[in-house]
Amino acid sequence: MCDGTLIPPLHGLVLVEYIHRLVAFLASVLIPVNAIRMWWVHRGDRLVRRLSILSFFFLATQVVLGALIVVLVLPGAFTTIDVGNSMILLGVLAAMTAVGWREHRQLKTANLEQDLATRANDAKPFRKPVLWATATIFVQALIGGFFRHGGYSEALYGQNAYLLSHHQHVMPNLTVSIFLLILHVGFTALVTGAVAWVVIVSAKQGKYRGLSIALVGLLFYQIVLGIITLQTKLSVISDTLHFAGATALVTVVAYFLALVLLDLASVRVKVREKREKALVAAHS
Repeated sequence: MCDGTLIPPLHGLVLVEYIHRLVAFLASVLIPVNAIRMWWVHRGDRLVRRLSILSFFFLATQVVLGALIVVLVLPGAFTTIDVGNSMILLGVLAAMTAVGWREHRQLKTANLEQDLATRANDAKPFRKPVLWATATIFVQALIGGFFRHGGYSEALYGQNAYLLSHHQHVMPNLTVSIFLLILHVGFTALVTGAVAWVVIVSAKQGKYRGLSIALVGLLFYQIVLGIITLQTKLSVISDTLHFAGATALVTVVAYFLALVLLDLASVRVKVREKREKALVAAHS
């Protein structure tokens, strides 16, 4: 149901909400299908099983949060939890993609053990910078989400349309709004520093260059869209593109982190698999 009918008038914001719900329905079908398939194909992989369970869990949480927000008309700031959960879900899906790519890569590698050892050694310098980049980008997304969905960004321009849609009639405090804007902009410096750290390590090591370039490109995009969004007083198009950029940034850095951690753990996993096979052979 949308706007009180199964197929609402397809215009304006009702159309946007209707598309959102249709896409959400598709996601609620495709994510479980993907999880079940990954579980079945990688039955012996504990990591895949755990990621599949997590994708189910965070999807279910997303559905419940969305329903609570709509049915109970919860305060706008509550939507930040919804945003945070969706970002974690994206991170889990990115990790599952990284696992699939790792297997595809290993199938095409002739000397697998040597390749695993080399990749593990190459990944070591990236662990801290990529972890830091992931943490700062995720926190920045939460700050931006709270700034927007708490109505504080609109309050800067004397607007209150978003909070009115949540049946909130009190305008947020302007001082708090300015503080959150400064915090959001200031935190960008931390994100920039983290991404710069990743790029420096990538340039020195000559590894993960594509992902490092993607992070720089998305960060630049976000900064530009953030400025445009403020200059246009939160126009729907620029605001939406800014949020889309945040989503893309979280997804890319989560995929990057998953690849680094997988490369670091690959040798250890291979040794464990050999040990398990040796034990089975000894007892057979």
